Amino acid sequence: MADTRDPIARLKDKIERSGWGTSVDETMSFVQPELVSIYGLWRARADLAGALPRREDLDLRSLKPYLEHLSVVERVEVAPGKSGYRLRLQGSFLGEVFGHHTGKLLDEVVSPELAERWTYIYDALLEMKRPLRLQGTYRQETMEHLIAESLAVPLGNGDAPPVSVLAATYYRSRYKDEA
Repeated sequence: MADTRDPIARLKDKIERSGWGTSVDETMSFVQPELVSIYGLWRARADLAGALPRREDLDLRSLKPYLEHLSVVERVEVAPGKSGYRLRLQGSFLGEVFGHHTGKLLDEVVSPELAERWTYIYDALLEMKRPLRLQGTYRQETMEHLIAESLAVPLGNGDAPPVSVLAATYYRSRYKDEA
């Protein structure tokens, strides 16, 4: 059983118990070089601010090479006492893969299983207020050959608790022998 005080331990326990096909890596040991660069940019802005960087601290000029792989979700109240996540930004590559859903609630655009998974991960990330490397696979027929590698980072919200997550996701084949 996970240490209930440690959000990373709780997240890893939930992933294992749920069989989500996702792994969490706090070491930030990325395979994808673009994720190394984005993490470096986020880290530099965090160090400069002495806190979580806000969305406006990460300017479009510095993020331009990665925009098609970026998404920003924001935790919003969807009913009294119930929160969900709204897609505030969805890169064009992600839009091609999942459909264009900027402005929509997560549970309106993905399966209930994916909505539960991503909501739990985003909630844990906002609670721990630190970046994570995530890697996972999909059970969808058209994507089962892919491995997704993501950087997910919380974004600051002034003096209030963070409510937004910036994620960058890249895909590679799980079959090493492909040309």
